[in-house]
Amino acid sequence: MKMIKLNISGMHCSACSSTIEKNLQKIPSIKNIKINSISGKAKIAYDETQISETQITEQITSYGFPANLDDSKEQEIAYIKGLKRRLWVAIPLFAVIFSLHMGGFHTDWNGVVQLILASIVQFYCGLPFYQGAKSFFKTKSADMNVLIALGTSVAYLYSLYLFASGESGFYFEGSSAVICFVLVGEYLKSSAKKKASDELEILSKLLPTQARLLNESQQTQWIAIDKIQKGNQCLVIGGEKIPLDGIVVSGEAEVSSAHINGEELPKTLGAGAEVIGGSLVLNGEIVIEASKDSNEFFVYEMLDLLELSQAQKPPIGALADRIASIFVPSIVILSLICFVFWYFWTSNLAFALSIAACVLVSSCPCALGLAVPLAIVCASMRAKKAEILIKTPDIYEKAKQVKTIVFDKTGTLTKGEIVICDCKILSQTLSYDFVSSLACAMQKNNPHPIARAILDFAKDSTPIPLESKTYEIGKGVQAVFEGMSYSLGSLEWVESLCKTTLRDFPRENCIALGDSKEILALFYLQDSIKENAKATIKALRLRGIESVILSGDNEASVAKIAQTLGISKFFAGVNPEEKANVIVELAQKGAVCFVGDGINDALALKSASFGISFAQATELAQEVGDVLLLKENLWGIVEVFDIANATLKNIRENLFFAYVYNIVLIPIAAGVLYPHFGIVLQPAFAGAAMAFSSLSVVSNALRISRLRLENCV
Repeated sequence: MKMIKLNISGMHCSACSSTIEKNLQKIPSIKNIKINSISGKAKIAYDETQISETQITEQITSYGFPANLDDSKEQEIAYIKGLKRRLWVAIPLFAVIFSLHMGGFHTDWNGVVQLILASIVQFYCGLPFYQGAKSFFKTKSADMNVLIALGTSVAYLYSLYLFASGESGFYFEGSSAVICFVLVGEYLKSSAKKKASDELEILSKLLPTQARLLNESQQTQWIAIDKIQKGNQCLVIGGEKIPLDGIVVSGEAEVSSAHINGEELPKTLGAGAEVIGGSLVLNGEIVIEASKDSNEFFVYEMLDLLELSQAQKPPIGALADRIASIFVPSIVILSLICFVFWYFWTSNLAFALSIAACVLVSSCPCALGLAVPLAIVCASMRAKKAEILIKTPDIYEKAKQVKTIVFDKTGTLTKGEIVICDCKILSQTLSYDFVSSLACAMQKNNPHPIARAILDFAKDSTPIPLESKTYEIGKGVQAVFEGMSYSLGSLEWVESLCKTTLRDFPRENCIALGDSKEILALFYLQDSIKENAKATIKALRLRGIESVILSGDNEASVAKIAQTLGISKFFAGVNPEEKANVIVELAQKGAVCFVGDGINDALALKSASFGISFAQATELAQEVGDVLLLKENLWGIVEVFDIANATLKNIRENLFFAYVYNIVLIPIAAGVLYPHFGIVLQPAFAGAAMAFSSLSVVSNALRISRLRLENCV
């Protein structure tokens, strides 16, 4: 079996992806199909002895959904550009048609102008919907393309019939309005799909493009990382990113993997240590032997996991499939029944055609089309005022269901900056001022994160003049002052130099200062907590949301932060895949929101019901997160939930107005009142009713843009 990855354009909803899946499953040589209608991505397993990649792409394209190989985006880009061109034609032409229709200028030239402009909108701007609808004849599966194309065509043809008959009451503005509004939504959605497909490419940028390969004679040679094979050895020196997953075979270096596994402190790695591609060598040099081929590196495994998570359908996607499969053909059949019934009842073709057109157009009124997107647009505007970017509309529904919010620690609840939280003087003969001045002098001009923390801690101290100073990679610094030797660095290293063992004091997250005989002082390290973190946790608790910490850092460090913030539940020392598994477990008790900022958080962000990230986060976390906070303030998380809850309430109100319109108007459009009361829906009245329904939805949705948000206390 072979796997093909495709980009598929033109999918409007999950019903479209289901149409493709259902028809591909009829082909025996195709065994496994995963299609994501949101990102436009598809992964298809097939028997290459029976069918080719070209045949598969041509087959999907024949359904009305242009498909191309995943590494070629020209077709997708061309589709979006085409939508944009059609949109900029449709909007001004619709404005003119609507003005002529509502202006009361019932003259011959008025009808001619409306006909010409409506024809351009119908057959040029509406072309993508006709192309999508043609799949019905091959797949026998109706989607929203069919309803849009058929409804607007009947309205257009009915208006054309009236024009040819010399009558008035055209409905050109109705068909043009539907095409115009749907084009807007399709353009925005297609652009979002492209962005969703682009986000995964950021992972590949984590690795350098080349590696310094060592040959048998120990000579170096630069090669592309996709050429690395298991067993190859590469040299990496200070300041470079590690290009492969493997084992250190020689050398020693200090390595930072903060954005890979969440550990805030760098580690000193020597022979036998495992390394992950994308980690940064701070200083030193190491030779690494690849433990796997390049296509199996951790970064690419993450890529596959993210693609798999994107292809999974939420429950609402399956519900949309069922509704679309019933709604579209039901409306078409109802329209046809009405046309046949009234034609035989009245023998009046114009009357029967009018009934059929009204049924089709009334089935997708503007109010129903505006109910959700307009509320979302207004909510997005309100969120933007609060410096919040809401990227996916799903969160408005999901936020109400969230019972647990999970925070990454480093860079999310904390600033990702090491600080000295406590200093304990162990020597009875040394003063605090001397210890502070000595530490400041020993770490002066050192760019290491721990050195910066000590310098910030001792910023009010004056460095004393040292006689000499020597750095030991991954261990610390030694110095001589007034003939006395001092060491400042890892506790184990200082203990080995002064030949003593620390007792009665915590050993976690600390560095030591010692002389040749004893340990003089301990500096305890902690990641600095972000402002408003504690207030945010409290506010979320009042809203019925439990907070949990999920971190790759050590247990002592995570426990300290959890205690400070009043969080009772936390997980420490977890890798990216384990983070996603924890999210899945927590989701069994209710919807879960994840907040993170690193490469290691990407899979967890996707596994959660929705994810929140920050503008200052890594590029991948920014792209994968459903919500992006454009400010440092964590209180924005509380505002996200308040905006989402208010928006969901507004959407429900809008849908009530829209459905009342549908429930009342479609039976009237079908002519149920005509036999007894002589009342029949005319196109002009349908237009007025649609405008009134839309006005009620618009007015209600605009209230969100004036939503007052609670301030942080």
